Amino acid sequence: MSLQELHREVDKKWSAHLAETRRLLRIPSVSMTGEGIEESAHAVADMLSKLGAKPKLFRGSKGSHPLVTGYLDVGADKTGILYGMYDVQPVGDLDEWDHPPFGATIVKKKPHGEVLVNRGACNSKGALAGMLLAVRTMLEKDEMPLNMHFVIEGEEECGGLSLPRYIVKNKERLSKADVAFGFDYNENSEGVPVISLGLKGVVYFDLIAEGNADTGGPMKDEVHSGEASWVHNPAWRLVQALSTLVDTDQRPTVDGLWDDIRDPDEDDRELIRNVAPRFDSEAYLDDLGVARFKGEGTMEEMITKYLFEPTLNIDGLISGYTDRGTKTVIPKSAMAKIDIRTVPDMTIEGTRAKVMAHLRRRGFTDIRMRTYEDYPWSKVSPRETISKACVEAMRYHGKEPEVWPMMAGSAPFYLFDQVLGIPWGGVGLGFGGNAHAPNEFAVVKGMRDFEKSVMTVMQIFAAQGESGSAARKSRRAH
Repeated sequence: MSLQELHREVDKKWSAHLAETRRLLRIPSVSMTGEGIEESAHAVADMLSKLGAKPKLFRGSKGSHPLVTGYLDVGADKTGILYGMYDVQPVGDLDEWDHPPFGATIVKKKPHGEVLVNRGACNSKGALAGMLLAVRTMLEKDEMPLNMHFVIEGEEECGGLSLPRYIVKNKERLSKADVAFGFDYNENSEGVPVISLGLKGVVYFDLIAEGNADTGGPMKDEVHSGEASWVHNPAWRLVQALSTLVDTDQRPTVDGLWDDIRDPDEDDRELIRNVAPRFDSEAYLDDLGVARFKGEGTMEEMITKYLFEPTLNIDGLISGYTDRGTKTVIPKSAMAKIDIRTVPDMTIEGTRAKVMAHLRRRGFTDIRMRTYEDYPWSKVSPRETISKACVEAMRYHGKEPEVWPMMAGSAPFYLFDQVLGIPWGGVGLGFGGNAHAPNEFAVVKGMRDFEKSVMTVMQIFAAQGESGSAARKSRRAH
């Protein structure tokens, strides 16, 4: 069966596929609170069952959300790993939503036409449903070109333990795969597919200042602010410490943080030279709702900085009285939530250690750090078979993609290239917006095109390059 015929099958089944996607989206799956997680995990497991993949739920620890796993053997020479996520961000302020956040409401939205509004529609539960439905369509027509391991996590938004512990536990078996796929709606607002060959890492931590015997400050309860003449305020202590971490342009100034950074290579620079003339900075700023970039330079210089320099960001500051009206107090503690986006060759432990050493050198020995599960950076070559297959797939659909050497976001793909030693990739048609924000949406037509593009990438990858066994031997040799 040709690709065109497979794509027509999606068109025939689209009403049913859309209905099934909406059913999955209507199940809450907020990993930060656990709302709906178990029900959503079982719904995903049911979708794997329909593929014949015999799903299992794996928990990395007693409190972990389940990783939904399964294996599909179609007798193919090549094997893939299909990664997805069923968890979503919290809804936030309900008053800011125009439609119920778990209503899977379809409405008209200029200039996109019909859009589906729901938390997770864009990031990334809608794409998860589309991936599994694309595989189902190929199976129904006996055209599934790859054996497939499924790893669908419910902790991506909160950095859980289930996925990394499962990958490490099953490393010998999973490392025999030829590729890992991670698909999403990758068209930008102009309809151009964007292929990313790398991801920044993310190191997330809290910095906490508290009243203590050495520096003073309240140690039991808040103190009346009239005592500020002689009582130390932990909030000021934290603000003073934070101010040493960046310069006036908010570039990191942590001692030694830049020492381990790898410069972009010639492949990276060539990709940047290719995308820079096509990059519409005004449209990008408009999508972000931002008036201007910080810093100056040519577009190539700005993109290079964006992709290959670390950032240090304050996600939130928490201290003292924050309700309406007045309450004059010296708080007993202050906390800043920080993320550092890391680039090759920065490490998680090295980054944490450098932050704390930097603070100690400046006398902030009382500031403590609370850490979380973090993601290292990840990167694949444009010469990999999967990278070429993604480009060819978009051209098959009449789209000339932008190929970026990195992206500023983070995902746990290091588990594939750094732990399992296999390349990863994936690109999908489709567009969505307001991820992590109210009124998150995906364009309905793009969701249908997405299913088709998943098929295209898998079919082209399976048809290219060495046989699966030869590719694995070659990778081990290198």
